Amino acid sequence: MKKPKILQILSMYHPEGERILADGAEVIWTDNIETVNLCKLAADAEGIVLRAPARITREIIDAAPKLRAISGAGVGLDNIDVAYATSKGIPVLHAPSVNAASTAEHAVMLIMALGKNLVPFHEEMSSGNYGARTLLKSYELKGKKAGIVGFGSIAKETAKRLKLGLGMDVSAWVRRYDEKKHGMAKDWGITITDDLESIFRESDFISLHIPLNEQTRGLVGKEKLALMKPTSYLINTARGGIVNQTDLYNALKGGEIAGAALDVFDPEPPKADDPILSLPNVIVTPHIGGTTVECNYIMSTTVAKNILKAVNGGKPDFVGNPEVFNEKGGVK
Repeated sequence: MKKPKILQILSMYHPEGERILADGAEVIWTDNIETVNLCKLAADAEGIVLRAPARITREIIDAAPKLRAISGAGVGLDNIDVAYATSKGIPVLHAPSVNAASTAEHAVMLIMALGKNLVPFHEEMSSGNYGARTLLKSYELKGKKAGIVGFGSIAKETAKRLKLGLGMDVSAWVRRYDEKKHGMAKDWGITITDDLESIFRESDFISLHIPLNEQTRGLVGKEKLALMKPTSYLINTARGGIVNQTDLYNALKGGEIAGAALDVFDPEPPKADDPILSLPNVIVTPHIGGTTVECNYIMSTTVAKNILKAVNGGKPDFVGNPEVFNEKGGVK
């Protein structure tokens, strides 16, 4: 049986996923993410798997007449033109929720590092200044207010750890309040609200856990940051584009908020001379929240199996645009 051709753009998160893909398909691999190159290589592809910073645009989709499925290498789909793929009846796949625990742990770690002033203490000790123990402050997190923006799988895991593990007073913002849907929040003692301004106004730590789309791009800008207390912190492990980075830099530089912890940026990767990277009240990590060894294995193998199923005529398990399928499971 002839193997389907799959264009793989950049490496997957774990070699086991690549092994599964190679066993089931003829893989066309590239690390050249220029549109001209991708259009050329996509001409015979029945499937495409990619990871950021590569992007799939309508131009690339139009250059791939045999295309049956596109898949992100992980969870996010903001680097794929999902709307255009949907209009062409092409399923867009991913591996949702598999990084929930890893990313939640990263967010909690950043919150703890900010509250305990970990990086400044480390830097002072590294330079031999033991006396910093009486000069720098650290805070007890128990009883502090944590505001969670969103209540999807990662947000839930984060909120649960902050409430049940650290004893924080946790509130989560949702666009629409559904008492039945958010029953577990009530069981955990977490408050659900549809008032986003109250989250920014009242929280000591605000952690972002929403997808990047037209509605959320730039959601956190000068207006929302101005609501925050000067002693509060912003944590972003979601997507960089949710925050207006210039406004955040100005708020941090001017002391309008106490600090921030960023795992994601806009653009990404950030430029080496991006001023936000050198601020003393910012902790930065290179978009690693959901890329633990355990998560990478699950994510890559899930993606590989999913796209092989799609290009071989089956209905994949994890689809970002399920509307492309009819009631019988076939593509419309």
